[in-house]
Amino acid sequence: MASAPAPAIEADGVSFEVGGARLVEGVHLAVRAGQVMGILGPNGAGKSTFLKLVSGELEPTSGRILFDGVPIARAEPALLARRRAVVPQSSQLTFPFTALEVVLLGASVPGFGHARDAVAAAERALKRVGLIELAERRYTELSGGERQRVHIARAICQIETAPRRPGETPLLLVDEPTSNLDIGHQRLVLSAIREIAAEGAAVLAVLHDINLAAGYCDLLALLRDGRLIACGPPAEIVRNDLLSRTFGCEIDANTTPANTPFVLPITRDAVEGGQAAARVR
Repeated sequence: MASAPAPAIEADGVSFEVGGARLVEGVHLAVRAGQVMGILGPNGAGKSTFLKLVSGELEPTSGRILFDGVPIARAEPALLARRRAVVPQSSQLTFPFTALEVVLLGASVPGFGHARDAVAAAERALKRVGLIELAERRYTELSGGERQRVHIARAICQIETAPRRPGETPLLLVDEPTSNLDIGHQRLVLSAIREIAAEGAAVLAVLHDINLAAGYCDLLALLRDGRLIACGPPAEIVRNDLLSRTFGCEIDANTTPANTPFVLPITRDAVEGGQAAARVR
């Protein structure tokens, strides 16, 4: 029987400490090519810090990050440029570039050369996020949600044009990719991210919307206070006990007719009704 391929992204007992505060502690996670993992947790859980550790922006205090089994600590900048594309929570850009020119930055990483199809790749990326009609619009004139989609397109363009070597899995790391988007564009962006995974990439995404994460991710990881609470398929993770423990409030999980797990907030009326019923009993 053939052994399973090594994870494309692996956190091996990763911890990170700064100023005496432990922001991430002993996290073990693994994502393979073709998978999308959503990182969920309350504010301050260490989600963005963990993503920065995976990207190589921060160095773990202990433990290690592996790309296809190779420690990121040994990776040269050129290799990282070929391997992974990152979309942070926010990106500031004040140059009067057009949306297309910003996306083309993904194909102009040192070492990429001058790909003849760079413009075509950038245009395809803009189409994926629904912005091709704004390709010539100045970036500074775009709305917050449109700018966010431009940066996602830039990362997609980088993945498509990177001159990777055999055995190198492309990695897409995104931090809150849907935070400024309406429901239609949330679906569009997450569908594009799923397409990138289907084409062979491994994706790690920090998300806040549990329902979106359950609907679009293959795996969910719950973080609280820098520690991993649980990790697995959505059906195993979207549970009252795990979510209530992670977020520190009562959460009611259910499933749709298509068996996709979802959660609803516990309303004030429901809480008061439960308290009243308890008093009657």
